[in-house]
Amino acid sequence: MKLQRISLEYIARLAGVHKATVSRALRNHAAIPAPTRERIQAIAKREGYRPNPLVAMYQAQARSSRPTAMQSSLAWLNDYPNPDCWQEFPWLSGYLNGARERCEARGFRLEEISIGGHARASGDEVVRVSEILRHKGIFGVVLPLMLHQQFLLEEWSSCVVALIGSGNKIAPGHSPAAASRYYPQGFPIADRDFHYNLRLAFQTVLKRGYQRVGFIYSRYLDRESEGRSHAAFLVEQAQLPESQHVPILFLERFKEGRPPTFDRWLDTYHPDVILSSNPVVREWLQETGRSVPGDCGLANLNVVGDVESWSGIRENHELIGAAAVDLIIGQLSRNEIGVSRHPRKLLIPGQWHEGGTLRPG
Repeated sequence: MKLQRISLEYIARLAGVHKATVSRALRNHAAIPAPTRERIQAIAKREGYRPNPLVAMYQAQARSSRPTAMQSSLAWLNDYPNPDCWQEFPWLSGYLNGARERCEARGFRLEEISIGGHARASGDEVVRVSEILRHKGIFGVVLPLMLHQQFLLEEWSSCVVALIGSGNKIAPGHSPAAASRYYPQGFPIADRDFHYNLRLAFQTVLKRGYQRVGFIYSRYLDRESEGRSHAAFLVEQAQLPESQHVPILFLERFKEGRPPTFDRWLDTYHPDVILSSNPVVREWLQETGRSVPGDCGLANLNVVGDVESWSGIRENHELIGAAAVDLIIGQLSRNEIGVSRHPRKLLIPGQWHEGGTLRPG
């Protein structure tokens, strides 16, 4: 590990303050006035200052009666059958890139560990992975949208763990139908704010003059989001006259062609705008002879690379990946190893993206 060239003393000389003031300002200590904190932080960023995680961990150990043996790497566990999907698909790569950039900015290294070829639905695999991490000296772990539930249900008593997305926490031996069962949150989570994003999209299309708002959603995503988008739609719809209500169209699959239920739903309820997160909805509308946005508007709830031309919500995947790293580093700096008694959930709100699938505002 290279010695850090930009020291606190150096930043202090540039800012004309004491080294202790710099240290507190970089930790956002309330004792330092906000203008001073912001000025010092701007100087540190300009000069390329990066905190040394080993020093931070040593300081945490000094404040704690418990020993610590931390290293400056965090693990990103990838249990997908195709490990390259985190780089190939734009709705996934943002999480990884955001986490990696935040690690670099905080003086850590993010090590991606692919376990897709070995993952099995048992606790034994978690033990095996834990041994790998211990051997590598890694004590901070990101579990990003894991497919294998044993990694979400394990206690990970010797690590600090943060999740990206809550996932479908299905207990081993249960069917996917058990996903609707409530499982207490075991780890800190950084996730999309499904509730906020849906309400933002709903209110935006109403301001554009649309009156009959339809919602087409995957049952899988509804389980993954713990019904938050579903609930948000009902909250917004309840504020409209019943004559404008359009029931949600839930679908299990989107890649097997236009289902008959879609045509019946369109012909029965006549939505003038549709909220969805799957781009095939546009193809289905055009197959029925409807134009977008002329006959029906569309708003995508997850605007990424392949649907940049759509109007809708950007979920800010990079910020979510960075937030997961922040959760881990925060616990490491406090020497909080193991399962947290009060795990935090950070919900990152999306932003409206102006595209061409709605009439102009």
